[in-house]
Amino acid sequence: MKTGKEIFRTVVISIMMSMGIFVIVGVVFDVINHGEFSMSGYAFTKMALACVATGLGFGVPTFLYKAERMPMPLAAVIHLGIGLAVYFFAASKVGWIPVQAGTLACVISVAGMVLISILIWLGFMKYNRDMAARINEALEKRNG
Repeated sequence: MKTGKEIFRTVVISIMMSMGIFVIVGVVFDVINHGEFSMSGYAFTKMALACVATGLGFGVPTFLYKAERMPMPLAAVIHLGIGLAVYFFAASKVGWIPVQAGTLACVISVAGMVLISILIWLGFMKYNRDMAARINEALEKRNG
């Protein structure tokens, strides 16, 4: 099982990634709108809090990967399911899903977030597998 320190670290990383994506998307919308991208009614604050919630939604469930009896594919499905559920709940509250732009825009928004989530997950999986291989190689050299 992950320690509190490990869970804290993964949550902080998840929140930072969520905030980073938020900033990048904000810059893109600012450029698309030629500098006329503005918010009112505490929209920025609400979106920043939604980023924190999304980071928690994706960061906290990572303890599942340390559960010895849980197969990796099941842990991944539960992890991404929780993360995406939290994201879509938060997104629906702060307007990240462009309902006013029509069905196609909503589908593209949802598909984009699912794709981004899977790509980030695959990146972490590759990183962790490479690290495990390096550790195993170092142990073999040390013991061999």
